[in-house]
Amino acid sequence: MIIPARGRSLISVYSVSDSYDSHRIRFLLKTKNISSVDIIEVDPLDPPEDLIHINPYHSTPTIVDRDLALYGTTVITEYLDERYPHPPLMPPDPVTRAKLRLYTYRIEKDWLTYIPRLESGSPDEKQKAIDELTAKLNASVDLFSQSKFFLSDDMTLVDTCLAPFLWRLEYYGVDWEDLPKPIRTYAHMIFRKEAFKQSVSEQEREMRFDF
Repeated sequence: MIIPARGRSLISVYSVSDSYDSHRIRFLLKTKNISSVDIIEVDPLDPPEDLIHINPYHSTPTIVDRDLALYGTTVITEYLDERYPHPPLMPPDPVTRAKLRLYTYRIEKDWLTYIPRLESGSPDEKQKAIDELTAKLNASVDLFSQSKFFLSDDMTLVDTCLAPFLWRLEYYGVDWEDLPKPIRTYAHMIFRKEAFKQSVSEQEREMRFDF
């Protein structure tokens, strides 16, 4: 049986404080109002023994919920939405649910793949990534104009995927004012949510000066 780390909480989350993926899970937990959570900060260069034991990749985020250990950000998000169904973050009908999952997949493939270059690329690689990503975001403006949330009147897992990424754009060097107004309006609407504010670590607060 897997025992949650420190033995204190229902859910233990191995997290890197300024990591996009870890922020994504923290935001989801706050949106679900799951309060019995133990956030365990991890040094990626020196992972703790218990993380090495439960996750062969030693990656974050990793969660332990009772006797279940999960890793892989998408796996974790879908599990948490099903395990803690209120508020639901995916629609009940399978067709709409599949479409939103497809958009999450496209966001991961089309936008999130720029994160490594934005964080640790050479100056030329970083600038090229900024230019390409800015162009792609500008081309996607219609996706942010159709509904209050991303392609939905209600908040979904797609929003918990997007918001922590948009939060980092200025820090990465993207000119916020170069982005279309619907994207900025959408982002600030999410940033002002109490769940999002509570999900931001102290290190991440330094990435932006406004909510």
